[in-house]
Amino acid sequence: MLFFYIFLSLVIGSFIFVIFQNFLKDRELMKRLKAREKSYRELEEKYEVMKTLNQTLEKRIEEEVAKTREKDHILIQHSRLAAMGEMIASIGHQWRQPINSLSLLIQDVREALEFGEIDDQYIDRFIRESMIQIKQMTRTINDFRKFYTPNQEKSPFSVGESIEDALSIFSSSLKNHGIQVEFEYRGQQIAYGFPNEYSQVVLNILTNARDAFVQGDIPNRKLLIKLDETEDCVRAEFIDNAGGIEPALLNKIFDPYFTTRNHGTGLGLYMTKMILENMNGSVSLENTGDGARFCLSVPKVNAAYKPDLISV
Repeated sequence: MLFFYIFLSLVIGSFIFVIFQNFLKDRELMKRLKAREKSYRELEEKYEVMKTLNQTLEKRIEEEVAKTREKDHILIQHSRLAAMGEMIASIGHQWRQPINSLSLLIQDVREALEFGEIDDQYIDRFIRESMIQIKQMTRTINDFRKFYTPNQEKSPFSVGESIEDALSIFSSSLKNHGIQVEFEYRGQQIAYGFPNEYSQVVLNILTNARDAFVQGDIPNRKLLIKLDETEDCVRAEFIDNAGGIEPALLNKIFDPYFTTRNHGTGLGLYMTKMILENMNGSVSLENTGDGARFCLSVPKVNAAYKPDLISV
């Protein structure tokens, strides 16, 4: 009987021990569950904080993007106004010769009338020569209208022809300032982008070179334009002997509103950079022995359709 009580005590003790042990495990488990629940709540609170912060950041980014777009829009408008000024000046240079010719023709009518030289043959010659001058002036207007009409979509274009379009418009200004231009143009280097905008870029480079010659009072003024191509891009180099840029200013030359000219806007080279980058191209500047070298790079047609070069 004693043995039975001892055995029963052992069984009950073991049972109580197991229950106590399970109780301790359950208690530890509850602590872990409460700790995990607390951790989950903290994570949820952090998530809400991060969500709110993210929404705030997104709003700020949208506001900054809007401000940047507005700033770019203002810069573009300023650049266009400056370009319009150059255009009007260039039209003046282009029209000077035909206007002088028309003036001489008109003055000759009075003398022809006094000397009795007006007949059908004289009238035909007067009309023919006058129309030649008028057509030249009309062609100038049409060239400028095409030049300043922005392209809506990218397309293949000849880099050499775009450069010649800019030269045809600006040649009178270059000649007026005694600048000799040599254009090494062989073959058809076909790029992919905006041809009219590219011509505007070239006009910016030509304007910059002209102003550098004038401001530096450089004699024997020369500008060399060279074309070459790599597997992926077409490069145009504009090399002048206008004295170059101060080395300390090379990193600032493409910044908006930065200019070394007395009456410059500081937008021409900045817009040049923006336009070329919009075509997945680039512009660089370095000093040579007696001047500066601008290098304009734009993607070739075959390279433009590669996935890493397609603009989104």
